[in-house]
Amino acid sequence: MSKKLTNTLHKKFVAEYLIDGNAKEAAIRAGYSPKTAAQQGYRLTQRADVQAAIAEATAEYVKSCHITKDMVLLKWWQIANADYNELSSVRRVACGYCYGDNITMGDDDDDGREIDPSREPNPDCGICRGEGSPHVHIADTSKLSPAAKLVYQGAKETKFGIEVQTVDRMKVLDNVARHLGMFKDTVNHVSEDGSMTPPQPLTPELAKAISKDLDDEY
Repeated sequence: MSKKLTNTLHKKFVAEYLIDGNAKEAAIRAGYSPKTAAQQGYRLTQRADVQAAIAEATAEYVKSCHITKDMVLLKWWQIANADYNELSSVRRVACGYCYGDNITMGDDDDDGREIDPSREPNPDCGICRGEGSPHVHIADTSKLSPAAKLVYQGAKETKFGIEVQTVDRMKVLDNVARHLGMFKDTVNHVSEDGSMTPPQPLTPELAKAISKDLDDEY
């Protein structure tokens, strides 16, 4: 931790902020009141000494993991170019009338008969005329390619079915563009309520994950 930072609470805040980059939650974990944590977190991230401590701690950890800017850029670029269809996709499959039999598995089509996700549409079907019925396919995430694993963030059950969570491609492209100096504007990403934070630091957890990915890759 930076020697320039003398306030104990400030030191705790920096340590907690390095975990997830969330100013509000870091303030709470550091000991600030939950009622004022958002404001305190915002205030602390605006302090030059706190910013310097975060940058110093991050740089030290990145150095210890032997991570370079080019490695991070490469990982961003792989995410930006990943095929999200590996995770979930809409496929045209045999409708309930494609093969003249009453399928007993799968999802109902518009006429109440069940589709068969395992069969291709029948080009001679008199009902769908070879178009088939749409079916949402979700991949077996234990068998994803390395690129797909980078963008997969988990899945959860909702009242509408399974929701596959992924990395925001546009945010990753934005990071790449800024890394390459394509944007000349300066933007403050901090909101008063603490819901958004300054440009996310490369936290020890993220650094460790990137380091592991690179070890697996090379």
